[in-house]
Amino acid sequence: MTRYSLEIVPKQIERLKILPPKMFKDIYVAFIPGDNISNIIEASKLLKSQGFNPVPHCPARSILDENELDFFLSGLAKEKINKILAIGGSPKNKVGIFDKTIDIFSTGLFEKYNFESINIAGHPEGNPDDKDSEKNLILKCDWLMSKGFNSSIVTQWTLNIDQTNSWVKEIKKNIISKNQGKININLGIAGPAKLTTLINYAKICGVSATSLIIRNKKFGLTKLVKHNPSEIISGLEEYDNLHFFPFGGIKELSEWINNSK
Repeated sequence: MTRYSLEIVPKQIERLKILPPKMFKDIYVAFIPGDNISNIIEASKLLKSQGFNPVPHCPARSILDENELDFFLSGLAKEKINKILAIGGSPKNKVGIFDKTIDIFSTGLFEKYNFESINIAGHPEGNPDDKDSEKNLILKCDWLMSKGFNSSIVTQWTLNIDQTNSWVKEIKKNIISKNQGKININLGIAGPAKLTTLINYAKICGVSATSLIIRNKKFGLTKLVKHNPSEIISGLEEYDNLHFFPFGGIKELSEWINNSK
């Protein structure tokens, strides 16, 4: 059976009951600006009790200092959460001393706890918040491998097939080849949603959606036109897993999966 990972915010947990059984194991818990550490820990604990494998976000810019980072990581370790996603987070909502992911790695706190995997973010279409994103990705991977962690590079959702395939080949050449079996690539996919919804999310996430949709779809954009993930997935190559962002909703994603079988 094909299994995917899924990204949600804590308030969506109850909606996971309608997902196809055993289709998803890893559930990523987004730590959005304004949320708090205790809420993310409790959401992860609840997911684990429901049989999922929670992967909470750990956004550097949303954490005040080393003491708060230690509180977060120790709280997750206490609940036997074995995977996390370490990211930079929103530069517009920075609350403390950390500027980027490697800053929280450099505290030495991650080595204190027995995480199975520390995952990191990848950006096939570039990262508007980091002009040196590929250089920094290599730096993070080198650090993770030097510390003996397994890792998945989990990408921002993509609509640009050619650019994503080229990015995957470069990552395999420059990173994966040096770390066979320790790092894999999970490509982000937007779930079924109205194209206007995707465009709105693209503005927030830094994904170049508008011009691509117009060029690839060759029709006018209306609220009635929907994005079909199959059209993107069918053109992607050499990835390890798919990671879904359910912008159109959990119900719509569940229906799409059932209809795609």
